[in-house]
Amino acid sequence: TQNKEFVCRGHDYERLEAFQQRMLNEFPHAIAMQHANQPDETIFQAEAQCIHIITKPYSALTFSMFLKNSLWVERTTLILVQSLPGISRWFEVEKREVVEMSPLENAIEVLENKNQQLRTLISQCQTRQMQNINPLTMCLNGVIDAAVNGGVARYQEAFFVKEYILNHPEDGEKITRLRELMLEQAQILEFGLAVHEKVVPQDMRPLHKKLVDQFFVMKSSLGI
Repeated sequence: TQNKEFVCRGHDYERLEAFQQRMLNEFPHAIAMQHANQPDETIFQAEAQCIHIITKPYSALTFSMFLKNSLWVERTTLILVQSLPGISRWFEVEKREVVEMSPLENAIEVLENKNQQLRTLISQCQTRQMQNINPLTMCLNGVIDAAVNGGVARYQEAFFVKEYILNHPEDGEKITRLRELMLEQAQILEFGLAVHEKVVPQDMRPLHKKLVDQFFVMKSSLGI
């Protein structure tokens, strides 16, 4: 296992600390590396036995130079020697691929994922597949609250201003896509609130009214 990387499926309900201790019991001479970053080359060349355990592939965030407080996201994809799921609990990593996403690309993906999550929850609520409506309530509240507390404005100030559009002509299609997703999200939220109103229990009516009021503020900030 020299300088090799594996994806491991732990025991059911096994905590990370328990898994780490189990690995150290199997490799009693190993040094446990505690940091979350990928080990540097000196570790790979060292004679000492080291074990580095993380719960997900390494990721990195770097500040963009042209957008205040915007982040580039470094995404790591692990390619395994065999497909999942499998009988084994250990799957060797064949190679890793790192892709850097710009703040605009990241914003698009965040909205795409959130819109899909909203659609799924609304559908489950409509077809009575969920025991209670709390997941939908929480999702509606999270999206609307974020939007009225600067989320929408942050996107508009970052990507829809003339300065960004002129300086990044290559991002024209992506800017259009982001705008479409924002408008699409408003439509999904409006439909979701209508579904929510039909099933919301009496004690949650005040929260529902707050969501409706906040949604109108959100629509206004979008220019709808």
